[in-house]
Amino acid sequence: MKMMDGHMMPADDSIAMMMMQMTFYAGVDCTVLIKQWKTSNAGELLGTVIFWFLIALLHQGTKRLRRSLQKRHNAATSRGGFAKLNEQEGSPVQSPGPEVSIVEAPNSWGKLKNHLLQSLLQLVQTTTSFLLMLVFMTYNVWLAVAIVLGDMCGYMIFSYDTPDTSGGCG
Repeated sequence: MKMMDGHMMPADDSIAMMMMQMTFYAGVDCTVLIKQWKTSNAGELLGTVIFWFLIALLHQGTKRLRRSLQKRHNAATSRGGFAKLNEQEGSPVQSPGPEVSIVEAPNSWGKLKNHLLQSLLQLVQTTTSFLLMLVFMTYNVWLAVAIVLGDMCGYMIFSYDTPDTSGGCG
């Protein structure tokens, strides 16, 4: 074994090892997520930086969209998003008389649609969270700054009237 760039390497160089950058650097040479996505000049890096800035910004937009859809769904169900059913027959009641007992049942189709949409948005939010984390872990200063600034700008744009109280990532 021999020491090379602070890492132990095989003495005979028979094993090709890919070493991951573990300190921040400000160069233009960067591999982002997959080996085919490499930047080798300032233009390529600038395009990549803009792309990840927008992804971080839209990540905040997805969080806001989920919150507002959930609030809208909660408000709709609390003020009459329930179907009034006749207790004996299970059929909708038009105008209840004094002898008809009313049972409120949740609007199952609306609830299912909301849950499916929330699940899809959760998938998008979780996927972008992990991708942003992995790109940040390239330790390229420009990509890290783009992600942080994109997240901050997204928060400023999408959460201007309702602060995020989730207290966590994602």
